Amino acid sequence: MLSLLVVLACSEKDSVDTAEDSLDLLTTFEHHLSGDFDSSQQAQENSTYFDVSLKACPLRVENIESPTLYIEQALSDKQHQPYRQRIYILNQIDERTVKSEIYELDSPDSFIGVCGEGEIRTVSMDSITLKAGCEVVLEWNGNGFIGETGVDTCKSDMNGAAYATSIVKTTDTMISSWDQGWNSSDQQVWGAVDGPYIFLRK
Repeated sequence: MLSLLVVLACSEKDSVDTAEDSLDLLTTFEHHLSGDFDSSQQAQENSTYFDVSLKACPLRVENIESPTLYIEQALSDKQHQPYRQRIYILNQIDERTVKSEIYELDSPDSFIGVCGEGEIRTVSMDSITLKAGCEVVLEWNGNGFIGETGVDTCKSDMNGAAYATSIVKTTDTMISSWDQGWNSSDQQVWGAVDGPYIFLRK
């Protein structure tokens, strides 16, 4: 009986290991980030949070083979006026870790609503600008990804900030994002105070 339990336990562990080994980490990460999300449920439950729309769709960057996404965030009732537009270039670091490099568009207005066009846009590297130090490194935890920026590596001057931090979690149905700005005295000057924004896939 004991030997049977050992065999079953080993068999179960082997199946888990096989599932982990067969996981296409970068494709899974890209899928978790891609799509149409919003924070409407959170906004209904907590009035200190806004109803925010988050859309992400594929983009091509010339001479870049890594998966790339265009990200657009706006208040859900003002989606034609996004307050955040970014390019994410995704890379795999090792068998459990991925990285999202963050870029700004030099001409963001021309990309408003691009996720609804049904076509994949192509941009050149000289039309986007890397936000150095703002990359997010995330680790697979068996269900999704969790990670963050460096402590004070992502420089920001918005609303008197000196740097910004971002803590990100993803699953197949949800993106959790806690973006905060901090001044030179490490006091928070912008961003949610009580916890992350929770974006649910629509």
